[in-house]
Amino acid sequence: MGKNLVGKKCGNGSNIKRAFKINTDMKPIIGISVNYKEQTSRIADAYVQAVHLAGGVPLLIPVLEDKETLESAIRQIDGLLMSGGADIEPSYFNEMPIPELGDVDPKRDFYDFTLIEFARRYQIPILGICRGMQVLNVYFGGNLYQDIYAQHTNTLLTHDQAEARNIETHPVTIIADSKISHIIGGTTIGANSFHHQAVKDIGQGLRSVGNSADGICEAIESEDYPIIGVQWHPENLALANKKSHMALFNWLIDEAKLFQEARLLHQQIISIDSHCDTPMIFTEGMNLGERTEGALVDFIKMDEGKLDAIFMATYIPQKELNETATNSANELANNILERIGKQLKNNTDKAVIALTADAIENAKKIGKKAVTPALENGYPIGNDITNVKKFYDAGVRYITLCHNGDNAICDSAAKSQNTHNGLSEFGRQVISEMDRLGIMVDISHAGEKSFWDALSCSKNPIIASHSSARALCDHPRNLTDKQLKALAEKGGVCQVCLYEDFLSKDGIATLQTAVDHIDHIVKTVGIDFVGIGSDFDGGGGIIGCQASNELINITKELLRRGYANNDICKIWGGNLLRVMRQVEVPVQL
Repeated sequence: MGKNLVGKKCGNGSNIKRAFKINTDMKPIIGISVNYKEQTSRIADAYVQAVHLAGGVPLLIPVLEDKETLESAIRQIDGLLMSGGADIEPSYFNEMPIPELGDVDPKRDFYDFTLIEFARRYQIPILGICRGMQVLNVYFGGNLYQDIYAQHTNTLLTHDQAEARNIETHPVTIIADSKISHIIGGTTIGANSFHHQAVKDIGQGLRSVGNSADGICEAIESEDYPIIGVQWHPENLALANKKSHMALFNWLIDEAKLFQEARLLHQQIISIDSHCDTPMIFTEGMNLGERTEGALVDFIKMDEGKLDAIFMATYIPQKELNETATNSANELANNILERIGKQLKNNTDKAVIALTADAIENAKKIGKKAVTPALENGYPIGNDITNVKKFYDAGVRYITLCHNGDNAICDSAAKSQNTHNGLSEFGRQVISEMDRLGIMVDISHAGEKSFWDALSCSKNPIIASHSSARALCDHPRNLTDKQLKALAEKGGVCQVCLYEDFLSKDGIATLQTAVDHIDHIVKTVGIDFVGIGSDFDGGGGIIGCQASNELINITKELLRRGYANNDICKIWGGNLLRVMRQVEVPVQL
């Protein structure tokens, strides 16, 4: 995991000293769901003791029907244990109850599903036990046998044993390549059994990884997130010194420690996403201060994912190179910029516009999200150099020179007709004006010759706001090692994009794939020249990091790979802030 650093500067040129005082010896807090009976929230002591013995601080979450309070409880914990209990109301998986259904408790059902909902939003690791496993499966869209003896077609083992709870009564076969197999160190584990409901069809994003000999699903896990569920009760067996069962609690504690370290680190660093296309999907009445369905970025999701600042791109598609078309593009760009401003005016309690590096850091200090406008595609500039100043005055702090297709500034990486053989003469004037004003030059989408021309033309470091490493994915939108080295030599930064096609040639990319690109850039040019630009709401979003609320998963993966806290600070914003400061013009224009 990351090293504790004290008094280190985060990002070359940052004027804020980061004193990393993260105590990695702190025990993680594990929330435990409880039963509700006789007007009492309670749970068997074995759950509490197993969490304690594994190194966690058990925290019982009382059964409540107030979502706001339950969310507050989830925000205090580092891991969640979903415990056993009564049957689940079958309406949750679109079935009518059968006569064999046992006791149900609507209050407990609401409480359990709410806990999982918030744990998922905040990326908190989850271990589900017995009913807890079943609730997880239903939450992800799966269903259950309401009663295995009435509904399962196989001849069944005894799944409600008379033996004591610390006695294993049947084996469970675990799939060899599963997380649980790695956790327990094998493919067989003995289980106790106290249930008559069971997982039937597996929920989306989960897989069945363990079965008893009669075909009953005994273990599930998420393919991409730290979520596992077991049908048996490992807490009782763990207390009987069964190491493979204690290993499940050790896994939860390890994952919770990782989450805890990432959460505490984010309290001290400035995390910046250098590119999202959310303004492209703004609709009438849309409010980024609320949870926005259909948008991968809003201020609520940013808070959940511990993201402090974001560059919101004013994306303009490339069209004809004539005055009428470029005037129309200019009008559209200004309209979108006005809409970004309106979002901020409507959410002054949550976010501020931040046009300087200092403003981004100050927003963090006052507990608000920072939004910086950008222009994706210099096409709206047309052939009028005065438009550069107008966009600067409207808040634009980087301009992506082109998009897909050549414009008056330069040739693009995609759909290029080699109009200028790189940067046009007008493009050189545009970059000179950007340098004069203090607008960062962004070469994402630019053709390779345009890249080299822009690099030599600008007096400042330049950025790739959402590009990745061509050595790992041979796409013209990505940068070769030669380009990365030249970018670094001039002090620029490449912000790794979370777009599948720019991360993997087969179009299948995960969180680990994206961090592989970060690794490659670090190994090629060093830690000071890489960052993150998600491209959310413009095609970005990968397995394990699908929206702003999941960005903390990148931090967890970096910690898992051994990145030091100071290096993670640089990746998440320090490097980009350094470039921003170098480009900024200190005088009033």
